[in-house]
Amino acid sequence: MNEIFKPTRRDFLRLTTLAGTGLVLGVRLARPGAAFAETASKVLSPSAFLSIDTSGQITVWVARTELGQGVRTSLPMLVAEELEADWNLIRVVQADADPTKYGPMTTGGSRSIRVSYLPLRQAGAAAREMLLDAAAKTWQVDRTSCRADNGTILHVPTGRRLKYGELVETAATLPVPANPPLKDPKDFRFIGKGRPRLDIPEKVDGSARFGIDLRVTGQRFAAIARSPVIGGTLKSVDDAAAKAVKGVRQVVTVPAGVAVVADSTWAAFQGRDALKVTWDEGANATLDSAGIRRMFEEKAKGEAVPGRADGDVDTALAGAAKRIEAVYELPFQAHVPMEPPNCIAHAQADRCEIWAPVQSPQWLQTEAARLLSLKPEQVVVHVTLAGGGFGRRLLFDYALEAVEVSRAAGGPVQVVWSREDDVRHSNYRPASYHRLVAGLDGEGRLVAFRHRMVGPSISGQLFGAPVQPGKFDAMEGAADFAYQLPNFRFEFVLANTPVPVTWWRSVYNSQNPFVQESFLDE
Repeated sequence: MNEIFKPTRRDFLRLTTLAGTGLVLGVRLARPGAAFAETASKVLSPSAFLSIDTSGQITVWVARTELGQGVRTSLPMLVAEELEADWNLIRVVQADADPTKYGPMTTGGSRSIRVSYLPLRQAGAAAREMLLDAAAKTWQVDRTSCRADNGTILHVPTGRRLKYGELVETAATLPVPANPPLKDPKDFRFIGKGRPRLDIPEKVDGSARFGIDLRVTGQRFAAIARSPVIGGTLKSVDDAAAKAVKGVRQVVTVPAGVAVVADSTWAAFQGRDALKVTWDEGANATLDSAGIRRMFEEKAKGEAVPGRADGDVDTALAGAAKRIEAVYELPFQAHVPMEPPNCIAHAQADRCEIWAPVQSPQWLQTEAARLLSLKPEQVVVHVTLAGGGFGRRLLFDYALEAVEVSRAAGGPVQVVWSREDDVRHSNYRPASYHRLVAGLDGEGRLVAFRHRMVGPSISGQLFGAPVQPGKFDAMEGAADFAYQLPNFRFEFVLANTPVPVTWWRSVYNSQNPFVQESFLDE
Protein backbone atom coordinates (compact mmCIF):
# COMPACT_ATOMS: atom_id res chain seq x y z
CA MET A 1 0.00 0.00 0.00
CA ASN A 2 1.01 3.62 -0.48
CA GLU A 3 2.78 4.83 2.67
CA ILE A 4 2.91 8.54 1.76
CA PHE A 5 -0.64 9.27 2.96
CA LYS A 6 -0.42 9.80 6.72
CA PRO A 7 -2.63 12.65 7.94
CA THR A 8 -2.78 13.43 11.60
CA ARG A 9 -6.06 13.16 13.47
CA ARG A 10 -6.00 16.92 14.02
CA ASP A 11 -5.67 17.47 10.25
CA PHE A 12 -8.57 15.17 9.56
CA LEU A 13 -10.88 16.82 12.06
CA ARG A 14 -9.91 20.28 10.82
CA LEU A 15 -10.31 19.50 7.13
CA THR A 16 -13.29 17.19 6.95
CA THR A 17 -15.70 18.37 9.63
CA LEU A 18 -19.16 17.32 8.51
CA ALA A 19 -21.11 19.08 11.23
CA GLY A 20 -23.94 21.21 9.98
CA THR A 21 -22.45 24.45 11.24
CA GLY A 22 -19.25 23.92 9.25
CA LEU A 23 -20.64 24.86 5.87
CA VAL A 24 -22.85 27.59 7.25
CA LEU A 25 -19.74 29.41 8.41
CA GLY A 26 -18.01 28.65 5.13
CA VAL A 27 -20.80 30.04 2.97
CA ARG A 28 -19.81 33.56 3.86
CA LEU A 29 -22.74 35.42 2.36
CA ALA A 30 -21.27 38.80 1.59
CA ARG A 31 -21.60 41.25 4.46
CA PRO A 32 -24.25 43.96 4.08
CA GLY A 33 -23.06 46.63 1.69
CA ALA A 34 -20.38 44.47 0.08
CA ALA A 35 -20.19 41.83 -2.62
CA PHE A 36 -17.48 39.26 -3.27
CA ALA A 37 -14.29 40.59 -4.80
CA GLU A 38 -14.80 38.51 -7.94
CA THR A 39 -18.22 40.05 -8.56
CA ALA A 40 -18.10 41.99 -11.83
CA SER A 41 -20.34 44.96 -12.51
CA LYS A 42 -22.42 42.90 -14.94
CA VAL A 43 -22.76 39.85 -12.70
CA LEU A 44 -24.85 39.52 -9.55
CA SER A 45 -22.98 37.26 -7.13
CA PRO A 46 -24.23 37.58 -3.55
CA SER A 47 -22.52 34.35 -2.49
CA ALA A 48 -19.70 32.04 -3.54
CA PHE A 49 -22.29 29.54 -4.71
CA LEU A 50 -24.31 31.71 -7.07
CA SER A 51 -24.07 34.23 -9.87
CA ILE A 52 -26.52 35.66 -12.42
CA ASP A 53 -25.36 37.39 -15.59
CA THR A 54 -27.08 39.91 -17.82
CA SER A 55 -28.38 37.18 -20.13
CA GLY A 56 -30.29 35.78 -17.17
CA GLN A 57 -28.18 32.64 -16.90
CA ILE A 58 -27.93 31.39 -13.32
CA THR A 59 -24.71 29.63 -12.38
CA VAL A 60 -24.65 27.45 -9.27
CA TRP A 61 -21.31 26.21 -7.98
CA VAL A 62 -21.65 22.75 -6.43
CA ALA A 63 -19.07 22.11 -3.73
CA ARG A 64 -19.89 18.42 -3.24
CA THR A 65 -18.79 15.48 -5.38
CA GLU A 66 -21.27 13.91 -7.77
CA LEU A 67 -20.97 10.20 -7.03
CA GLY A 68 -24.25 9.17 -8.64
CA GLN A 69 -26.38 10.46 -5.75
CA GLY A 70 -27.58 13.55 -7.66
CA VAL A 71 -26.00 16.55 -5.93
CA ARG A 72 -25.53 18.38 -9.22
CA THR A 73 -29.32 18.55 -9.36
CA SER A 74 -30.48 18.55 -5.74
CA LEU A 75 -28.17 21.34 -4.56
CA PRO A 76 -29.10 23.72 -7.41
CA MET A 77 -32.75 23.03 -6.52
CA LEU A 78 -32.13 24.57 -3.08
CA VAL A 79 -30.88 27.76 -4.71
CA ALA A 80 -33.61 27.79 -7.36
CA GLU A 81 -36.31 27.44 -4.72
CA GLU A 82 -35.55 30.68 -2.93
CA LEU A 83 -34.46 32.49 -6.08
CA GLU A 84 -37.76 31.67 -7.84
CA ALA A 85 -35.58 30.71 -10.76
CA ASP A 86 -36.43 29.60 -14.26
CA TRP A 87 -35.03 26.06 -14.05
CA ASN A 88 -34.15 26.12 -17.77
CA LEU A 89 -31.62 28.88 -17.10
CA ILE A 90 -29.70 26.98 -14.41
CA ARG A 91 -26.07 26.12 -15.19
CA VAL A 92 -24.12 23.90 -12.80
CA VAL A 93 -20.36 24.22 -12.28
CA GLN A 94 -18.32 21.86 -10.13
CA ALA A 95 -16.30 23.85 -7.60
CA ASP A 96 -12.56 23.29 -7.33
CA ALA A 97 -11.12 22.67 -3.89
CA ASP A 98 -11.27 25.96 -1.98
CA PRO A 99 -12.40 25.60 1.64
CA THR A 100 -11.84 29.31 2.32
CA LYS A 101 -14.47 30.07 -0.32
CA TYR A 102 -16.93 27.19 -0.04
CA GLY A 103 -16.34 25.85 3.46
CA PRO A 104 -15.85 22.10 4.10
CA MET A 105 -16.29 20.21 0.82
CA THR A 106 -16.24 16.60 1.98
CA THR A 107 -18.94 14.41 0.48
CA GLY A 108 -19.79 11.74 3.03
CA GLY A 109 -22.20 10.63 5.69
CA SER A 110 -25.18 11.36 3.42
CA ARG A 111 -24.89 14.99 4.52
CA SER A 112 -24.76 16.97 1.28
CA ILE A 113 -28.38 18.10 1.48
CA ARG A 114 -28.49 18.43 5.26
CA VAL A 115 -25.36 20.56 5.49
CA SER A 116 -26.14 22.64 2.40
CA TYR A 117 -29.86 23.10 2.98
CA LEU A 118 -29.82 26.42 4.80
CA PRO A 119 -26.78 28.13 3.23
CA LEU A 120 -27.83 27.45 -0.36
CA ARG A 121 -31.37 28.58 0.34
CA GLN A 122 -29.92 31.73 1.89
CA ALA A 123 -27.82 32.34 -1.22
CA GLY A 124 -30.89 32.12 -3.45
CA ALA A 125 -32.95 34.27 -1.09
CA ALA A 126 -30.28 36.98 -0.98
CA ALA A 127 -30.22 37.22 -4.77
CA ARG A 128 -34.03 37.31 -4.89
CA GLU A 129 -34.21 40.18 -2.40
CA MET A 130 -31.59 42.17 -4.31
CA LEU A 131 -33.47 41.66 -7.59
CA LEU A 132 -36.71 42.80 -5.95
CA ASP A 133 -34.95 45.93 -4.67
CA ALA A 134 -33.51 46.57 -8.13
CA ALA A 135 -36.92 46.24 -9.81
CA ALA A 136 -38.57 48.59 -7.33
CA LYS A 137 -35.79 51.09 -7.89
CA THR A 138 -36.08 50.80 -11.67
CA TRP A 139 -39.85 51.27 -11.70
CA GLN A 140 -39.87 53.75 -8.80
CA VAL A 141 -42.59 51.72 -7.07
CA ASP A 142 -43.26 50.33 -3.62
CA ARG A 143 -41.17 47.21 -3.20
CA THR A 144 -44.06 45.33 -1.61
CA SER A 145 -45.90 45.56 -4.93
CA CYS A 146 -43.23 43.42 -6.60
CA ARG A 147 -42.94 39.64 -6.62
CA ALA A 148 -40.31 37.19 -7.90
CA ASP A 149 -41.79 34.74 -10.40
CA ASN A 150 -39.98 32.12 -12.51
CA GLY A 151 -36.91 34.15 -13.40
CA THR A 152 -38.68 37.51 -13.52
CA ILE A 153 -39.80 40.25 -11.18
CA LEU A 154 -43.50 40.99 -11.57
CA HIS A 155 -45.09 44.33 -10.69
CA VAL A 156 -48.41 42.96 -9.48
CA PRO A 157 -50.63 46.06 -9.92
CA THR A 158 -49.64 46.68 -13.57
CA GLY A 159 -48.49 43.25 -14.75
CA ARG A 160 -45.12 44.63 -15.86
CA ARG A 161 -42.20 42.19 -15.80
CA LEU A 162 -38.44 42.45 -15.87
CA LYS A 163 -36.23 39.43 -16.43
CA TYR A 164 -33.50 38.79 -13.90
CA GLY A 165 -30.84 39.51 -16.51
CA GLU A 166 -32.25 42.98 -17.07
CA LEU A 167 -31.89 43.76 -13.36
CA VAL A 168 -28.42 42.35 -12.75
CA GLU A 169 -26.42 45.55 -13.18
CA THR A 170 -28.61 47.51 -10.79
CA ALA A 171 -28.89 44.66 -8.29
CA ALA A 172 -25.11 44.19 -8.20
CA THR A 173 -24.72 47.71 -6.78
CA LEU A 174 -27.06 47.05 -3.86
CA PRO A 175 -26.22 45.77 -0.34
CA VAL A 176 -26.36 42.02 0.19
CA PRO A 177 -28.96 41.22 2.88
CA ALA A 178 -27.48 39.53 5.91
CA ASN A 179 -30.57 37.49 6.82
CA PRO A 180 -32.86 37.26 3.80
CA PRO A 181 -36.34 35.87 4.52
CA LEU A 182 -36.88 32.25 3.48
CA LYS A 183 -40.01 30.80 1.90
CA ASP A 184 -42.69 28.97 3.81
CA PRO A 185 -42.39 25.23 2.98
CA LYS A 186 -46.02 25.20 1.85
CA ASP A 187 -44.96 27.40 -1.08
CA PHE A 188 -42.10 25.18 -2.28
CA ARG A 189 -41.92 24.55 -6.03
CA PHE A 190 -38.61 22.65 -6.14
CA ILE A 191 -37.79 21.24 -2.71
CA GLY A 192 -39.51 17.92 -2.19
CA LYS A 193 -40.70 17.79 -5.78
CA GLY A 194 -39.55 15.39 -8.44
CA ARG A 195 -37.29 16.83 -11.12
CA PRO A 196 -35.21 15.10 -13.82
CA ARG A 197 -31.53 15.06 -12.99
CA LEU A 198 -29.48 17.55 -14.96
CA ASP A 199 -26.69 15.08 -15.65
CA ILE A 200 -28.88 12.37 -17.20
CA PRO A 201 -28.58 13.50 -20.85
CA GLU A 202 -24.78 13.63 -20.86
CA LYS A 203 -24.56 10.27 -19.11
CA VAL A 204 -26.93 8.74 -21.63
CA ASP A 205 -25.24 10.16 -24.73
CA GLY A 206 -21.73 9.47 -23.43
CA SER A 207 -20.58 13.08 -23.28
CA ALA A 208 -20.17 12.99 -19.48
CA ARG A 209 -16.53 12.99 -18.48
CA PHE A 210 -15.60 11.02 -15.40
CA GLY A 211 -12.10 11.21 -13.96
CA ILE A 212 -10.97 8.22 -15.98
CA ASP A 213 -12.16 9.87 -19.23
CA LEU A 214 -10.23 13.12 -18.89
CA ARG A 215 -7.22 14.09 -20.97
CA VAL A 216 -4.90 17.08 -20.59
CA THR A 217 -2.19 18.40 -22.89
CA GLY A 218 0.95 16.27 -22.78
CA GLN A 219 -0.65 13.62 -20.59
CA ARG A 220 0.78 10.15 -20.29
CA PHE A 221 -0.54 7.10 -18.44
CA ALA A 222 0.88 5.08 -15.59
CA ALA A 223 0.31 1.74 -13.90
CA ILE A 224 2.04 0.87 -10.65
CA ALA A 225 3.42 -2.45 -9.48
CA ARG A 226 2.72 -2.60 -5.75
CA SER A 227 3.85 -5.04 -3.11
CA PRO A 228 1.54 -8.07 -2.93
CA VAL A 229 1.91 -7.89 0.86
CA ILE A 230 0.65 -4.97 2.92
CA GLY A 231 3.62 -2.92 4.04
CA GLY A 232 6.08 -4.65 1.71
CA THR A 233 8.92 -2.62 0.21
CA LEU A 234 10.88 -2.73 -3.02
CA LYS A 235 14.16 -4.66 -2.99
CA SER A 236 15.06 -4.61 -6.67
CA VAL A 237 13.58 -4.29 -10.13
CA ASP A 238 14.64 -5.38 -13.60
CA ASP A 239 12.81 -3.10 -16.02
CA ALA A 240 14.46 -4.13 -19.30
CA ALA A 241 11.44 -6.10 -20.56
CA ALA A 242 9.06 -3.35 -19.53
CA LYS A 243 11.01 -0.72 -21.44
CA ALA A 244 10.87 -2.93 -24.53
CA VAL A 245 7.05 -2.78 -24.60
CA LYS A 246 5.84 -0.50 -27.40
CA GLY A 247 4.60 2.80 -25.96
CA VAL A 248 6.44 2.60 -22.64
CA ARG A 249 8.34 5.83 -21.98
CA GLN A 250 9.70 5.58 -18.44
CA VAL A 251 9.96 3.33 -15.43
CA VAL A 252 10.20 5.24 -12.15
CA THR A 253 10.19 4.22 -8.51
CA VAL A 254 7.73 5.89 -6.16
CA PRO A 255 6.76 5.21 -2.54
CA ALA A 256 3.90 2.97 -3.70
CA GLY A 257 6.18 0.77 -5.82
CA VAL A 258 7.33 0.86 -9.44
CA ALA A 259 5.44 2.99 -11.98
CA VAL A 260 5.47 2.35 -15.71
CA VAL A 261 4.70 5.53 -17.69
CA ALA A 262 3.44 5.05 -21.22
CA ASP A 263 1.48 6.49 -24.13
CA SER A 264 -1.65 4.50 -23.25
CA THR A 265 -3.16 2.61 -20.35
CA TRP A 266 -2.72 -0.63 -22.30
CA ALA A 267 1.01 -0.05 -22.76
CA ALA A 268 1.34 0.95 -19.11
CA PHE A 269 -0.35 -2.24 -17.91
CA GLN A 270 1.61 -4.41 -20.35
CA GLY A 271 4.82 -2.77 -19.24
CA ARG A 272 3.99 -3.27 -15.60
CA ASP A 273 3.28 -6.96 -16.21
CA ALA A 274 6.72 -7.28 -17.82
CA LEU A 275 8.58 -5.94 -14.78
CA LYS A 276 10.66 -8.35 -12.75
CA VAL A 277 10.29 -7.08 -9.20
CA THR A 278 11.66 -8.48 -5.95
CA TRP A 279 9.87 -7.39 -2.79
CA ASP A 280 10.83 -7.38 0.85
CA GLU A 281 7.51 -8.61 2.22
CA GLY A 282 8.34 -7.51 5.75
CA ALA A 283 6.46 -8.26 8.93
CA ASN A 284 3.15 -9.06 7.23
CA ALA A 285 4.44 -11.82 4.97
CA THR A 286 2.38 -14.47 6.77
CA LEU A 287 -0.72 -12.34 7.39
CA ASP A 288 -3.90 -14.07 6.27
CA SER A 289 -7.61 -14.21 7.09
CA ALA A 290 -7.25 -17.27 9.28
CA GLY A 291 -4.61 -15.56 11.41
CA ILE A 292 -6.74 -12.45 11.78
CA ARG A 293 -9.69 -14.59 12.85
CA ARG A 294 -7.58 -16.36 15.47
CA MET A 295 -6.45 -13.00 16.79
CA PHE A 296 -10.05 -11.79 17.02
CA GLU A 297 -11.07 -14.97 18.87
CA GLU A 298 -8.25 -14.59 21.35
CA LYS A 299 -8.95 -10.92 21.99
CA ALA A 300 -12.63 -11.74 22.56
CA LYS A 301 -11.53 -13.48 25.77
CA GLY A 302 -9.71 -10.44 27.12
CA GLU A 303 -10.54 -7.02 28.51
CA ALA A 304 -13.29 -5.02 26.84
CA VAL A 305 -14.35 -1.37 26.94
CA PRO A 306 -17.99 -0.88 27.95
CA GLY A 307 -20.26 0.71 25.40
CA ARG A 308 -23.45 0.38 27.41
CA ALA A 309 -24.49 -1.51 30.53
CA ASP A 310 -28.09 -1.76 31.74
CA GLY A 311 -29.08 -3.88 34.74
CA ASP A 312 -27.14 -6.98 35.82
CA VAL A 313 -26.55 -9.09 32.73
CA ASP A 314 -24.37 -11.73 34.38
CA THR A 315 -26.89 -12.47 37.14
CA ALA A 316 -29.77 -12.53 34.69
CA LEU A 317 -27.93 -14.94 32.40
CA ALA A 318 -26.98 -17.19 35.31
CA GLY A 319 -30.64 -17.47 36.31
CA ALA A 320 -32.08 -17.77 32.81
CA ALA A 321 -34.13 -20.85 31.95
CA LYS A 322 -32.46 -21.01 28.54
CA ARG A 323 -29.30 -19.54 27.02
CA ILE A 324 -28.69 -18.95 23.32
CA GLU A 325 -25.18 -18.16 22.05
CA ALA A 326 -23.90 -17.25 18.62
CA VAL A 327 -20.84 -15.87 16.86
CA TYR A 328 -21.15 -13.54 13.87
CA GLU A 329 -18.21 -12.63 11.65
CA LEU A 330 -18.01 -9.96 8.98
CA PRO A 331 -15.13 -9.89 6.48
CA PHE A 332 -13.04 -7.05 5.12
CA GLN A 333 -14.83 -5.71 2.03
CA ALA A 334 -13.59 -3.58 -0.85
CA HIS A 335 -15.90 -0.84 -2.10
CA VAL A 336 -15.39 -1.73 -5.79
CA PRO A 337 -17.11 1.32 -7.34
CA MET A 338 -17.81 1.02 -11.05
CA GLU A 339 -15.03 3.50 -11.87
CA PRO A 340 -11.73 2.24 -10.43
CA PRO A 341 -9.33 4.68 -8.72
CA ASN A 342 -7.65 7.11 -11.10
CA CYS A 343 -6.13 10.56 -11.08
CA ILE A 344 -4.32 13.00 -13.37
CA ALA A 345 -1.63 15.10 -11.73
CA HIS A 346 0.85 17.64 -13.03
CA ALA A 347 3.40 18.43 -10.35
CA GLN A 348 5.75 21.32 -11.00
CA ALA A 349 8.29 23.21 -8.95
CA ASP A 350 5.91 25.94 -7.85
CA ARG A 351 2.44 24.48 -8.37
CA CYS A 352 0.46 21.29 -8.87
CA GLU A 353 -2.76 20.68 -10.75
CA ILE A 354 -4.89 17.61 -10.04
CA TRP A 355 -7.97 16.16 -11.74
CA ALA A 356 -9.57 13.41 -9.67
CA PRO A 357 -12.83 11.77 -8.58
CA VAL A 358 -12.43 12.38 -4.85
CA GLN A 359 -14.85 12.85 -1.96
CA SER A 360 -12.60 15.15 0.10
CA PRO A 361 -10.89 17.55 -2.32
CA GLN A 362 -9.75 20.06 0.29
CA TRP A 363 -8.05 17.28 2.26
CA LEU A 364 -6.28 16.13 -0.91
CA GLN A 365 -5.23 19.72 -1.58
CA THR A 366 -3.62 19.99 1.86
CA GLU A 367 -1.88 16.61 1.68
CA ALA A 368 -0.57 17.17 -1.86
CA ALA A 369 0.79 20.55 -0.78
CA ARG A 370 2.51 18.93 2.18
CA LEU A 371 3.95 16.22 -0.04
CA LEU A 372 5.39 18.78 -2.48
CA SER A 373 6.38 21.39 0.15
CA LEU A 374 3.93 23.87 -1.40
CA LYS A 375 1.21 26.06 0.04
CA PRO A 376 -2.34 24.72 -0.32
CA GLU A 377 -3.24 27.60 -2.63
CA GLN A 378 -0.49 26.40 -4.99
CA VAL A 379 -2.36 23.12 -5.47
CA VAL A 380 -5.44 23.18 -7.70
CA VAL A 381 -7.80 20.22 -7.30
CA HIS A 382 -10.44 19.82 -10.01
CA VAL A 383 -13.23 17.49 -8.83
CA THR A 384 -14.52 15.25 -11.60
CA LEU A 385 -17.61 13.12 -11.94
CA ALA A 386 -17.07 9.93 -9.98
CA GLY A 387 -18.42 6.54 -10.95
CA GLY A 388 -19.50 5.62 -7.43
CA GLY A 389 -17.63 6.09 -4.20
CA PHE A 390 -19.34 4.63 -1.12
CA GLY A 391 -16.58 6.05 1.09
CA ARG A 392 -13.62 4.70 -0.90
CA ARG A 393 -12.86 8.10 -2.39
CA LEU A 394 -12.69 9.80 1.02
CA LEU A 395 -9.13 8.50 1.09
CA PHE A 396 -7.10 9.46 -1.98
CA ASP A 397 -3.98 7.30 -1.97
CA TYR A 398 -4.39 6.92 -5.74
CA ALA A 399 -4.29 10.71 -6.19
CA LEU A 400 -1.12 11.11 -4.15
CA GLU A 401 0.37 8.29 -6.22
CA ALA A 402 -0.33 10.35 -9.34
CA VAL A 403 1.37 13.37 -7.76
CA GLU A 404 4.44 11.27 -6.97
CA VAL A 405 4.57 9.72 -10.46
CA SER A 406 4.14 13.11 -12.13
CA ARG A 407 6.97 14.57 -10.07
CA ALA A 408 9.24 11.66 -10.96
CA ALA A 409 8.22 11.60 -14.64
CA GLY A 410 8.40 15.36 -15.13
CA GLY A 411 4.99 15.90 -16.71
CA PRO A 412 1.24 15.29 -16.43
CA VAL A 413 0.41 11.65 -15.74
CA GLN A 414 -2.80 9.76 -15.21
CA VAL A 415 -2.45 6.85 -12.78
CA VAL A 416 -5.12 4.22 -13.42
CA TRP A 417 -5.84 1.23 -11.23
CA SER A 418 -7.10 -2.02 -12.71
CA ARG A 419 -10.00 -3.80 -11.04
CA GLU A 420 -7.48 -6.24 -9.59
CA ASP A 421 -5.51 -3.33 -8.14
CA ASP A 422 -8.72 -1.96 -6.66
CA VAL A 423 -9.60 -5.18 -4.84
CA ARG A 424 -6.09 -6.06 -3.72
CA HIS A 425 -4.85 -2.62 -2.63
CA SER A 426 -8.00 -0.89 -1.42
CA ASN A 427 -8.84 0.61 1.95
CA TYR A 428 -11.50 -1.78 3.22
CA ARG A 429 -14.64 -1.88 5.25
CA PRO A 430 -13.46 -3.26 8.61
CA ALA A 431 -13.81 -6.92 9.49
CA SER A 432 -15.34 -7.73 12.86
CA TYR A 433 -16.05 -10.62 15.23
CA HIS A 434 -19.14 -10.68 17.47
CA ARG A 435 -19.94 -13.00 20.34
CA LEU A 436 -23.53 -12.79 21.63
CA VAL A 437 -25.37 -14.44 24.51
CA ALA A 438 -29.08 -14.15 25.34
CA GLY A 439 -31.09 -15.46 28.27
CA LEU A 440 -34.79 -16.42 28.16
CA ASP A 441 -37.11 -16.97 31.09
CA GLY A 442 -39.42 -19.96 31.48
CA GLU A 443 -42.03 -18.38 29.19
CA GLY A 444 -39.57 -17.64 26.42
CA ARG A 445 -39.24 -13.94 27.12
CA LEU A 446 -35.89 -12.24 26.57
CA VAL A 447 -34.43 -11.16 29.93
CA ALA A 448 -30.73 -10.61 29.15
CA PHE A 449 -28.62 -9.75 26.11
CA ARG A 450 -24.83 -9.48 25.94
CA HIS A 451 -22.90 -8.43 22.83
CA ARG A 452 -19.10 -8.35 22.68
CA MET A 453 -17.59 -6.96 19.47
CA VAL A 454 -13.96 -7.34 18.38
CA GLY A 455 -12.47 -5.50 15.43
CA PRO A 456 -10.54 -2.54 14.03
CA SER A 457 -11.54 1.06 14.52
CA ILE A 458 -11.31 3.41 11.55
CA SER A 459 -10.60 6.46 13.71
CA GLY A 460 -8.24 4.40 15.84
CA GLN A 461 -6.27 3.00 12.91
CA LEU A 462 -6.14 6.17 10.79
CA PHE A 463 -5.72 8.78 13.50
CA GLY A 464 -4.80 6.97 16.70
CA ALA A 465 -8.06 7.92 18.42
CA PRO A 466 -8.30 6.31 21.89
CA VAL A 467 -11.22 4.04 22.73
CA GLN A 468 -13.72 5.87 24.91
CA PRO A 469 -16.39 4.08 26.95
CA GLY A 470 -19.80 4.63 25.43
CA LYS A 471 -18.55 6.92 22.66
CA PHE A 472 -16.44 5.42 19.89
CA ASP A 473 -16.93 4.86 16.18
CA ALA A 474 -16.97 1.04 16.39
CA MET A 475 -19.79 1.18 18.96
CA GLU A 476 -22.18 2.97 16.59
CA GLY A 477 -25.43 1.11 16.03
CA ALA A 478 -24.79 -1.28 18.95
CA ALA A 479 -24.54 0.81 22.09
CA ASP A 480 -27.78 2.54 21.11
CA PHE A 481 -29.67 -0.76 21.17
CA ALA A 482 -33.23 -0.11 19.97
CA TYR A 483 -35.11 -2.38 22.40
CA GLN A 484 -36.07 -1.99 26.05
CA LEU A 485 -34.54 -4.79 28.10
CA PRO A 486 -33.88 -4.88 31.83
CA ASN A 487 -30.41 -6.36 31.31
CA PHE A 488 -28.31 -5.37 28.29
CA ARG A 489 -24.57 -4.99 27.80
CA PHE A 490 -22.48 -4.07 24.79
CA GLU A 491 -18.70 -4.06 24.99
CA PHE A 492 -15.91 -3.52 22.49
CA VAL A 493 -12.40 -4.92 22.13
CA LEU A 494 -10.07 -2.96 19.85
CA ALA A 495 -8.21 -5.22 17.42
CA ASN A 496 -6.49 -3.18 14.72
CA THR A 497 -4.76 -5.11 11.95
CA PRO A 498 -2.27 -4.12 9.24
CA VAL A 499 -5.15 -4.13 6.75
CA PRO A 500 -6.03 -0.49 5.90
CA VAL A 501 -9.66 0.39 6.64
CA THR A 502 -12.00 3.23 5.77
CA TRP A 503 -15.66 4.17 5.66
CA TRP A 504 -17.99 1.96 3.61
CA ARG A 505 -21.62 3.07 3.52
CA SER A 506 -22.32 3.76 7.22
CA VAL A 507 -19.83 1.13 8.41
CA TYR A 508 -20.61 0.25 12.01
CA ASN A 509 -24.23 1.39 11.86
CA SER A 510 -24.81 -1.30 9.27
CA GLN A 511 -22.57 -3.98 10.80
CA ASN A 512 -23.72 -3.88 14.40
CA PRO A 513 -27.50 -3.72 13.85
CA PHE A 514 -27.19 -6.53 11.30
CA VAL A 515 -25.62 -8.70 13.98
CA GLN A 516 -28.06 -7.72 16.73
CA GLU A 517 -31.18 -8.03 14.60
CA SER A 518 -30.08 -11.39 13.20
CA PHE A 519 -29.39 -12.68 16.69
CA LEU A 520 -32.79 -11.44 17.89
CA ASP A 521 -34.33 -13.51 15.10
CA GLU A 522 -32.44 -16.55 16.40
